[in-house]
Amino acid sequence: MQLAEKFQFQKQGIKELDEALYEAEFSRADKLKSVLKKYVEIIEKTSYLMQPDVYRLINTEAMVINQALLGNRRAIAQLFINLMEATLQQELESHRRWQGLVDAWKALKKQALVQTFSEFMASERIQAPPAVKKEMESMLKNQKALQQKRLEHLCAVCDLLPPNYSKAQLTEWHSSLNSLNKHLDTYHMDFMMRIRLQYEKTWQECLAHVQKCKKQLLDWKAFTEEEAESLVSPYFFQMVGVLQSKVEDELELLDKSFESLAKQTEWQSSDLFSYFQEAVQLWEAHQSMLSAQDLELEKRMEQQRQKHNACVRECA
Repeated sequence: MQLAEKFQFQKQGIKELDEALYEAEFSRADKLKSVLKKYVEIIEKTSYLMQPDVYRLINTEAMVINQALLGNRRAIAQLFINLMEATLQQELESHRRWQGLVDAWKALKKQALVQTFSEFMASERIQAPPAVKKEMESMLKNQKALQQKRLEHLCAVCDLLPPNYSKAQLTEWHSSLNSLNKHLDTYHMDFMMRIRLQYEKTWQECLAHVQKCKKQLLDWKAFTEEEAESLVSPYFFQMVGVLQSKVEDELELLDKSFESLAKQTEWQSSDLFSYFQEAVQLWEAHQSMLSAQDLELEKRMEQQRQKHNACVRECA
């Protein structure tokens, strides 16, 4: 701004000089005109020359003076042009130097801002948000407790197997096991929802920081809205997008792991219950066979006793 005012002041000085020179030239022309008139009258009074000769002489002198005046005016005009051209050239060179310095300053500022944002994105609070770590630790703790409870329930089946067993109790045990499995699966789904919510807060924080960087560019009064947007939109949003994609892939993998675990637990529980049912059926079949054998044995023993009694009576 000071540089522009300096050259504006210099241009104004050149214009004032030009006006002063023209004013002096017009003043001198008026004075020469008065002098010529004066000497015309003097020569006419002396009657040394005829009047036509006097006018001819004065016209000749006037032409010489006019040529000199025109030459002076051309010189003044050329001086004005030369001074203005020199000033404009200086202004152009100064503007180029100033623009070069501004561009270098803007490049340094953009580089510093990019570095600051890169450090922000690489910070632990963004890469591994404390709230996410807290949710993860809580999930592992609760998951361990639920799995321990499930393990204890699995061990309780030993009290329901033959010979001390009950189909109703075994069915109830299986229903409780399914309930525990579903509870664990529901907890995992709730955890995924909470973890996504925490990451959403992190993305909002990143976007807020992007807008803060853009505002910083505009506050420096050296960047236009388009320049600030051209830096923020492709680069900063890309950095946020890369991290977001990475996290989404990790969450997708974790979600699939939970889903796979739920399916595996479901079919393992079903297979285990089927195994116990088959064991009970086998036990019942074995018991039925043993009962039949007992009855057959008792029947034979009764027959043998009757034969023995008959033999004893015959001998008596």
